[in-house]
Amino acid sequence: MKKYYKLIIFLLLLACVDDSAHGPYGSDNIPPGMVTIDDVINTPGGAIIYFTPPTDEDLLYVKASFSDENQIDREVIVSSVIDSLNIVGFAEQGDYPVEVVAVDRGENESEAVVINISPLEAPIHAILNSMVGSQDFGGINIAYQNPTRAEVSLNMSTIDEDGNIVFRESFYTSQADSYYSFRGYDPIPTVFVIYVEDKWGNQTATRSFEITPLEDIFLDKAFWAIESMPGDESFSEYGFTANQIWDGYWSNQWNCGHTNFLPLPHQLTLDLGQVAKLNRFKLYQRGGSELYKHGNPKRFEIYGRLNLDNLPIYDPDDPGDGWIFLGYFESFKPSGLPPGSNTAEDYEFQDNGEDFVFDFEAQQHEIRFIRFVNIESWNNQMVTVIGELSFWGSLIN
Repeated sequence: MKKYYKLIIFLLLLACVDDSAHGPYGSDNIPPGMVTIDDVINTPGGAIIYFTPPTDEDLLYVKASFSDENQIDREVIVSSVIDSLNIVGFAEQGDYPVEVVAVDRGENESEAVVINISPLEAPIHAILNSMVGSQDFGGINIAYQNPTRAEVSLNMSTIDEDGNIVFRESFYTSQADSYYSFRGYDPIPTVFVIYVEDKWGNQTATRSFEITPLEDIFLDKAFWAIESMPGDESFSEYGFTANQIWDGYWSNQWNCGHTNFLPLPHQLTLDLGQVAKLNRFKLYQRGGSELYKHGNPKRFEIYGRLNLDNLPIYDPDDPGDGWIFLGYFESFKPSGLPPGSNTAEDYEFQDNGEDFVFDFEAQQHEIRFIRFVNIESWNNQMVTVIGELSFWGSLIN
């Protein structure tokens, strides 16, 4: 029993040892030396602070602390092996103090070095000022420049009959030099009000554009049907059915038209069940984990006809023989990442549908039948999948 009592007393003594004498491994409880500021480069909406860290062996990171123009306190932290701090998120130009400290493994902070930064014009203002608005099918096309590839949203409102500003929609982008069409509006004079917002909540003033949208009628899919033609592939394979291409659902890997695995090109013929002069169309990819891969079309052509009378004998080397060529198209991936790697912007871009506009000559033809020819899939697999197709134009009958 004496042995057990001695063991208990020993454990109690261990428990009473002052933990304050112990700290993180490698820490000496001495604040590190000061950071040396080498240079400050002001950038759009921020600055880059180049520094030399102190030589303390237990140095862990370097921290910059500052308040933005809205007096919101913020921090930027980098590893001790990094030589710069990237300060971002300012909406307004001006002089702003920044405190830079070194921090060791024991969370001891060095004496602060205070410097001033003078951010250049924030990207949101440059984007707004670069905007050009033009008449488009069913709405307005906004072209813009975003050379810093800032992550922003273009936010659009309209003015109603009573003069009230009514918010309509937002478009998120990080593209450098691009455009976006806000659609779904009647062909009457409309005031579109646009402002830009960044991921820190900074907003610009607004710009207004008065535009009369071009007529843009959605082609009712209740009349659609597959028109089986020589050379066509079945899009009803592996448990999928071709009518899922126009059932109103997409962005789901289990809802699409799906061919067999066969050498490309693959073609599909659709009867739209109505005659129209086509303005544009949207291709929605098979989504989920299959986005931008597994047969989603990357390069494709579209042909059209008013009727199927007097077609020549089908030639697999010339699938458009006897058809009106409506255009060659290439799918776009905002992130540019390889198949299997997608960003939130990629998913949103495809969930909205990839918008393609027919050229002026193609828009002049009366079309009822569509031939879709997939030349290349995104990941070069010998299969084609289509999440959804939609067409807009001017109805003839």
